Amino acid sequence: MSSRTTPSNEPWLPDEVDCLILGGGITGAGVARDAAIRGHRVLLVDCNDFVSGTSHVTSKVVHGGLRYLDHGHIKAVFENLRERHRLLTRMAPNLVSPLKFVIPFEGRRLAKWLATLCGLQLYGLPEWYRCGRASYPMLGVRMSRDYPLLKKFPFGVTFWDAQTYDVRLVLATLRTAESHGAVIRNYMAVTSTTFEKGHWNVTISADGGQASRTVRADVLINATGPWTPLTAELLGVSSPPLLWLKGSHAVLRRPPRFGMDAIIIASVRDGRHLWAIPWKNSLIIGSTETPYTGDLRHIRPSSAEVSDLLESFGEAFPKCRVTREDILCTYAGVRPIVAQEGASKNSLSREHRIEVDETRNLVTMMGGKLTTFRLMAEQAMDQADRLIDRSPVDSDVRRELRGAQLWPGLTGEQERRLRENLSKVFDATGVSTGMVRHLVSHYGWDASLVLEALARDANLGQPLFPDLPYCLAELAYLARSEGVRHLIDLVKRRTALYFLTPLGVSPVLERIADHLAPMMGWDAQRTTQEVQAVQDEYAADMKAVNESLGPLPQSKQQPDSAPVQICAG
Repeated sequence: MSSRTTPSNEPWLPDEVDCLILGGGITGAGVARDAAIRGHRVLLVDCNDFVSGTSHVTSKVVHGGLRYLDHGHIKAVFENLRERHRLLTRMAPNLVSPLKFVIPFEGRRLAKWLATLCGLQLYGLPEWYRCGRASYPMLGVRMSRDYPLLKKFPFGVTFWDAQTYDVRLVLATLRTAESHGAVIRNYMAVTSTTFEKGHWNVTISADGGQASRTVRADVLINATGPWTPLTAELLGVSSPPLLWLKGSHAVLRRPPRFGMDAIIIASVRDGRHLWAIPWKNSLIIGSTETPYTGDLRHIRPSSAEVSDLLESFGEAFPKCRVTREDILCTYAGVRPIVAQEGASKNSLSREHRIEVDETRNLVTMMGGKLTTFRLMAEQAMDQADRLIDRSPVDSDVRRELRGAQLWPGLTGEQERRLRENLSKVFDATGVSTGMVRHLVSHYGWDASLVLEALARDANLGQPLFPDLPYCLAELAYLARSEGVRHLIDLVKRRTALYFLTPLGVSPVLERIADHLAPMMGWDAQRTTQEVQAVQDEYAADMKAVNESLGPLPQSKQQPDSAPVQICAG
């Protein structure tokens, strides 16, 4: 995975490809993987960083879409459940893990509780059949015992879905595509396109327009998510009908005794469901859902949305008094929803649509969700193969498309053995088993590269924040391996530091930048600019919180580092 810099004997872009993909989020990454496994010559470009759009501001959940049952979207639910199972058991067991949800019910909603319980038997049947995880009812006594911070409810019900770290899922998919020969580039913008004699000629610029190259492609795939209509205009085709729904989240320190189960709560504003989801050392509250018509480059939570999230959480968990110090971050993104005539905001289907322009060898991907990215990619590439008269893939390739594990591709047994071996080899360096587990889970054999750096300099292995496994050696590895161009790429997208710490006001940020500056070629002025850019972004994301509750007191900033017990994740 690379940005502008490539080995001197390798062109930074190929002259010709079979498949040119626009967009480096989960949709584009899925198509790149699929196309590369099929044997296509693949180029993926993104005008910004990888995963810089909707794909890095999700609720971190891989789910079947339980609420879609209420609106009769049965086909979408079972597609989601099938794809969720693939991710959990075959494609990304290191990145996707089971997560239990709890739905509490008020006493006056007995009929709704019974109806939900019946619906969950259908929803949970595949999970029970495959993995033995069953939905079950809960009465108030057990709920009070298992969830002591939750206000008293007379009954509830549980079901299973799954959790992921969205960014690492996308990056693992991109690295899988690259391992099959795809060329993956960020910070490269399409400046002009022409279609003639059955081929696209696409001019791509890098380094702020100082360098450009024209690539010839047999088929072009628009996988730019919310930007799809704007990309269509650039390509000179009609704009597809998309709606933008903005979703905002708040990330809180996870209260003691909250547990590791997600709990569904009601919004105090409109009664819609919100999720309180444990994630690493934190708790994600979200998501709001409001129509959006603003600038896609600057999507921020509003004061009203933040108040809704915090007040709703406080109503459901009266023993948890959220203070300004408890709020680690807030963030917002836009979901691209296919326009549906006559549908209300809450009943809009998340089903995807793939449009094919046969006169111009153009495939446009619209809608969809994190859970079904693989299915969407397979369907898009089936259409692309038809456009360029490629034979359908055989059954062996089809099985690989539907089940091959994402990078780094270790089986459970291989991961266990590697973890044990690395723990023995590097035990003398003081590296915790939690950090080894984190590195192996995310980077496979490459974990040894990080640990070798720690063996040379133990200071590089000191945790940057309490209860998190990130250290300078890991960040340096990511800067070298995953196309990092800016500091914010590293702290907001290659890692979760931005979301899990008050990073925008922390002196740790300067320490990270100073360590990376030599390898990135940053002088003192550029290093200062990179730090300031992260702080400005964080301040913008936290503006609504600071307006309501005030900024984080200077005395409450995190320390530079702390010798603590590392949590895996």
